[in-house]
Amino acid sequence: MNKFINYSIIILIVLTICLITFSITYAWFVTSQSTNNINSATSGKLEIIYDKGQDVNGTLRPSSSKENGLSASVKIRKSDSSVDGLATIKLHVTTIDQALAVSGLKWELFKNTDSTSVASGTFNGINSNSDINLIEDYLLTTTDTTFTLYIWLNGDEVDNSVMNKSFSAYITASARSNNVNLD
Repeated sequence: MNKFINYSIIILIVLTICLITFSITYAWFVTSQSTNNINSATSGKLEIIYDKGQDVNGTLRPSSSKENGLSASVKIRKSDSSVDGLATIKLHVTTIDQALAVSGLKWELFKNTDSTSVASGTFNGINSNSDINLIEDYLLTTTDTTFTLYIWLNGDEVDNSVMNKSFSAYITASARSNNVNLD
């Protein structure tokens, strides 16, 4: 019986030493990794507030000014508790008469009340059911950003074949997190 107690005490001491060694080793590895910033990344929730606004549709007539064409506005921002995010805003062209798929049909995108456009282009070669990237990787803030899109026929660049042609589209937005920080 005395021999059994001696073996039990020895086994208990060996297990205690193993447990202490494992605990110290684990603590050292965890501390070492966090102080060296190995593969550290922050995580959180991307939360976007998006007001789509109206669709873009109507009959287009040649004009000398974008204000005489079609327009639509959208608002976008991230919530106060959101991680950083990048937005992409697209125009999905639902229907476009092929007579309008010319460089004379123009678009311009403006941010807030700025008088300088942030992006512009034409509908040359665009087909129905296609997308146009209006702005990519726009860094979102917690303040509303209003983007206004103007679409018009430049009267100096088109002929009568575009008269009274219909156009319809809508604006979409997507966002992705910009909060990965690998050192």
